[in-house]
Amino acid sequence: MMRRPRLVAGLAAGMAAMLLAACGIVTSTNRSVFVLFDASGTYVKSVPDAARWTNLLVSNLQPGDWIGVGQISSCSFSDKEVVLQERLPETPSRASEAKRALFTRLRDYSGTVKSTKHTDIHGALAQAAFELRQRPEKARYIVVFSDMIEDLAPKCDTSKVALDLKGITVVASNVIKSDPGDPDKYFASLKAWEKAITDAGGTWLLATSPDQLPDLVTK
Repeated sequence: MMRRPRLVAGLAAGMAAMLLAACGIVTSTNRSVFVLFDASGTYVKSVPDAARWTNLLVSNLQPGDWIGVGQISSCSFSDKEVVLQERLPETPSRASEAKRALFTRLRDYSGTVKSTKHTDIHGALAQAAFELRQRPEKARYIVVFSDMIEDLAPKCDTSKVALDLKGITVVASNVIKSDPGDPDKYFASLKAWEKAITDAGGTWLLATSPDQLPDLVTK
């Protein structure tokens, strides 16, 4: 007789789970992703393509996941450089509607973005990491669309700002080879950024093709 309350509680929990499933409600996958678009110099021409690749990434996010987007500019550690932040609803149908709205916002941004004179990647990473640390999700990613060539402005030198990337995976994507005649420079730049990310406690990944992003971030 003493076991009946446990049995009733177990049945009640099972019925509740069935009702949630019937309503199309799922729990969050506990993933947050912050995407950075490099809007400096000539790389700004790649932003529309990067936005389309981000659409693919967004389409693979699950209900309950969180997405943020920011810009790499002359002085990136700023709330002004945050383009959007949104947590997808946990109901699949509402999450799909939210994704379509995000596609529109990304398209509008990529069609109006203006080039900046300098490239503050360090500050952009610090801003993205700051935003992710405010999130409760356990899996945290920063996706960077950039040539990873930093050109800091004299009045906005963030090179001495300490990065805290513990628990964050940084994925570099569409790293354009800006100087095809000097492959060593390209590989040296990637190696230097990998060291900077790992020294800050993060994990470094390189997406050799942007279509790898869903597998690297959402699987």
